[in-house]
This record gives sequence, C-alpha cells and structure tokens, in this order.
Amino acid sequence: MKTTTVTLGHGSGGRQSAELVRFLVEGFMTRGIGPELEDAALLPGGYAMTVDGFTVMPRKFPGGDLGHLAVCGCANDLAVRGASPDYLGLSLVIEEGFPLDELKDYMESAAATCAAIGMTLAAGDTKVVPAGGVEGVLFSGCAFGKVHSPFPLGIGNLREGDILIVSGPIGRHGAAIASARFSLEVEGLESDCAPLWPAVRPLLSLGGLRCMRDCTRGGLGTVLCEWAEGSGLSIALEEEAIPIELQVQSLCDVLGFDPLYMACEGTLALAVAPEDGQKALSLLKESAIGRNAAVIGQVSGGEPKGMVSMRTSIGGERLVDMPWGELLPRIC
Repeated sequence: MKTTTVTLGHGSGGRQSAELVRFLVEGFMTRGIGPELEDAALLPGGYAMTVDGFTVMPRKFPGGDLGHLAVCGCANDLAVRGASPDYLGLSLVIEEGFPLDELKDYMESAAATCAAIGMTLAAGDTKVVPAGGVEGVLFSGCAFGKVHSPFPLGIGNLREGDILIVSGPIGRHGAAIASARFSLEVEGLESDCAPLWPAVRPLLSLGGLRCMRDCTRGGLGTVLCEWAEGSGLSIALEEEAIPIELQVQSLCDVLGFDPLYMACEGTLALAVAPEDGQKALSLLKESAIGRNAAVIGQVSGGEPKGMVSMRTSIGGERLVDMPWGELLPRIC
C-alpha cells in the first residue's frame, strides 16, 4: 500500500481498490485460505456464493433504488459465474431517526426484484446505530445459488482469439447517479440496474464460453484490464463498436468522465471462443437486456501483453488502464 490511510479512491473499483483488496486478504492468501477474486466463489458440491455492500447515494435514482440495486448486485455476481440466484441474506445498518416509510419502500423493491427472478430471502440481520453512526441506511447482501455451467467460468479460461462481447450500452448506472447527484436532468437517462440471470442462462449451453463479468465499479474498462492482467494476454478493442447512449456520452462530456469507467449494474462483458461468437451474440439479443449487445474486440497474443489497447474512432491507438482515484463515490 502506498498510503497509511484509506481514501475514497480505494472504493473506486480501479487500481487502488485492487491494492486495498490485496492488502486486506494477504493474511488469508499466505495461509492458503484466500478467495479466488472473481465476482463469486465456486464452492464444493456445485454451489456459488457472493457478498456485497450497498451505500449508493442518492438512495433513489432514475431506474432504481437501494433495494432493487442490492438484489441485482448480489444476483448478478452469481450469474456471471454461471450460478442461479437462489437464496439471499440481507443485513441492514439503520441510522436512528430514519423514516420507516422510506425503509419499507426499499424492502418492497427488494422483494419485488427477488420474486421476479425466483430468489428467496433466506436470512438477515438488522442493526440500529445512533444518529450520525451511518448516513441513513446501508445494505449488505450475501447470495447463494446452484452452478449451472458445465465447467468453471473464469479469467483462467481466456485464450488467444476469443471474442469479446458487451450485453448493452455501457455506463448508464454511473451516469444516472451522477445526473441525480449533480441535479443535471438528462431526458431518457436511467440506470441499467437489472438482473442478468435471464440473459445469462441460455449462454451456459455454449461450450466456448470462457468468462463473464458484471461491469460495476470501474466499468467495462476495469473489467477488461483485470482480464488482460490476470491472463497475461493482450486485449484489442474497437472504440466505434462499444455501445454508448447519447445521454451517457453527453453527461460524461460535461463532467469530464470517460464512459469506459462508468459503472453498470445490468450490463455484462463476456469472452467466448470464435466459433461461438455469433451464437452468443444472437442469444443475448433475444433477452430484454441484450437487444443492443455488440462484439467490441478480441483477445490476442500480441503486444503489449497483459494490457488493453483500443483503436479509436479517428484511427489512432490508446492504452486502456485501470482508473486511479475516485471519479464518483457511492455509486453502488
């Protein structure tokens, strides 16, 4: 660690977040009991589990709220490892004086999202702290499900020539949070917050499916950097192929943000063998969230190894690295 205290940048999902995670799990890794560092852990017996926390501000945003986000965030981490979102545990830390009506709204939203994907609330915990102990209410979730993929999905499966696909326009959640926080009304801009499992389930029949990721903190750019660094392969992107809604691009232009690093909460990246690329794209386009799915690049064995490059819309080349610092805190 290059600092002696935690900063907001450590929560960005970028390079500093990776450093913080390595720092926190070092004691487990040295004892051989550390995590795999994928979105969810694959457990013995054909099950998967994940844990996530939610501190989003504002708690109600265009396209969702804290309750909906908490369920989607947990369920999607399971989905991208090929596991169904079967069971959920929720933990709430509530500030003294918080309105019960608002709290009820978030729980109703969470319940409706669970019902829509067949997820059961199996366990929970509630804590109340004195005023000022937290800002309003914080949600944490633990999700558990059965693995339906015939083989483990993960970075280690990546191969030279694999096709890279994104399920839809990127950066919508981060842009929606930014618009709400800075009172920048953008007509038609909403978070992409949605469960991924209905779109993922048909993909699991593809023998060439390599890995998937939910593009949350750090966005698509960070996911692809993690894949390149974790596999030691290079990734080549085509900027013009990456779907970005005009509303997202416009807001990013105003605020000086890069859509590549803006958070998504219902958009996934996947890598698939070349022979299954078009089939994967067709299956995604049949789903509600994947109508605008697109092939955005390819894994290669070229240079620079372990890095991501992108051919820009004007024909140049730029390196895509993990972001440093915090663009927009408390987006999830």
